[in-house]
Amino acid sequence: MKIWFDITNTPHVHFQLAIYRELKKKGHSFIFSARDFSETIKLLEKNCPEDFKIIGKHHGKSYLKKILGLFYRFRNINSNIGEFDLSISNGSENAIWLSWLRRKKSIAFGDNDQARQWTYSRFTNFTFFPKAIPTKVLNKQGLGKKKLYQFDGYKEDIYLADFVPDKDFLKQLPFDNYIIVRPENVQANYIRNGSVKSIVPELLKALSIAGYNIVYLPRYQIDRSYAEELKNVYIPEDPIDGLNACYYATAVLTGAGTLAREAACMGVPAVSFYAGKELLAVDKQMIKDGWTFFSRDTSKILEFLKTAKRRDSGLERSKRVKKEVMEKLDEVIERLLGKKENS
Repeated sequence: MKIWFDITNTPHVHFQLAIYRELKKKGHSFIFSARDFSETIKLLEKNCPEDFKIIGKHHGKSYLKKILGLFYRFRNINSNIGEFDLSISNGSENAIWLSWLRRKKSIAFGDNDQARQWTYSRFTNFTFFPKAIPTKVLNKQGLGKKKLYQFDGYKEDIYLADFVPDKDFLKQLPFDNYIIVRPENVQANYIRNGSVKSIVPELLKALSIAGYNIVYLPRYQIDRSYAEELKNVYIPEDPIDGLNACYYATAVLTGAGTLAREAACMGVPAVSFYAGKELLAVDKQMIKDGWTFFSRDTSKILEFLKTAKRRDSGLERSKRVKKEVMEKLDEVIERLLGKKENS
């Protein structure tokens, strides 16, 4: 069976490669495509064992440009992706639409209850979402029982299950004891018209004055300016291994969800200063469980860091989550392939 992975954002790289490695054991062949956005391509160049096609790019904050870019990419994908039997993506409309158009099967993974699942829900064959998201929310978006499986964990568990810390990782950093700071994603769909002001300039300054060593991971060029003339701030010139960076950090502070959830799943103190109007259901669950601290108040964040402690986590829970998901995925693929063979 030939499986197509379409990777459209940086957090999807580790996730989809973890799925790929398990499916490769089954003897399938693969196609990879990726959108040029953030560190997605650099991470794939470093981690993907197969060739991949770069198709499309990010189109900034303009909603109109995003929509036009989506359809422009679909046209290019249709021209550049060869034959396949099944697509797997993190809710990539392009992959799901093309699968439907060619009468192929598609499987989508997601963890964002506020994303526009309705744009692909009627076209996909099956979806996987965490139980932290209320089923009724997903049902309203068109994901009924016959095409939905909710697993007891988080998408980050899927790739953290096989994580082995690199004992030499700290050699590439200028200090052993540090915290990570990752800015808000100012170009994300949930931030419109510059209505949200970043807290990162104030946060970096306060952390520097307090004497923390900071590994700063800017998204865009403007983010770099926030760290100018500050002491104890290190900006890696090339993408670093985010999982190892989280594992060895004293704490992880981020304006988006994935890095905070990775840290939280590892037991590392995680702080979210997410800038959207409403937190995702998965993040609400982690905050409720005490895995993540949320605030956009710099003074409250610094107060939290004074007493924050690492939780014990041998990642055994992540291994159980991955086992559950992969067993269900194998079952779904076998069922979809059977339908294909009998059609």
